[in-house]
Amino acid sequence: MFERFHPDAQAAVVHAGDEATRSGRREVGTEHLLLGLLAQPGHAADALTAAGADAAGLRARIPRGDAARPEPLDADALTAASSHPDSAQRASDAGLSASSPDRVRPGQRSDRGGTDRMRMTTDAMRALELAQRTAQRLRHQHVSSGHLLLGIIDQPGTPAVQALTVAGIHVGTLRADVLRRLAAGPDPG
Repeated sequence: MFERFHPDAQAAVVHAGDEATRSGRREVGTEHLLLGLLAQPGHAADALTAAGADAAGLRARIPRGDAARPEPLDADALTAASSHPDSAQRASDAGLSASSPDRVRPGQRSDRGGTDRMRMTTDAMRALELAQRTAQRLRHQHVSSGHLLLGIIDQPGTPAVQALTVAGIHVGTLRADVLRRLAAGPDPG
């Protein structure tokens, strides 16, 4: 799924997994992707910073911990799903991890002797799908951090959009800025 992702977007997804883990979550959500984007140089971080977003402020608006325990992941299905236009949804349906863009990380041993692996929420997988579609629509050769940010903010009501709104960031203005930056050229990251 991630072979078309620019290194800045790949790194943001990996960082999002780290953010989810730090916040006690077992799934990467759009809010974690947002924090991952802020941590990586690129159009997304530039646009978010220009809009007044900062990691500490957004992190404070993200709930900690969750009760859901994801099912084990299937790395082979991730590879198979990547060639289909709806690959993100197919991957989500298969319960796949995107915590590492080029491979599924081995899980850590749990107290019960099994493995725990990070997976993505439906909204986060949808953000990846929307990012891919936006890149295709704009005829870009790769999915950059800017495309990923658009995939996140084009889903009203997600935790990421709620955090941005509570922080006083106008999502429509942010979207216009990201599109302007994408039109100006490739991600600097």
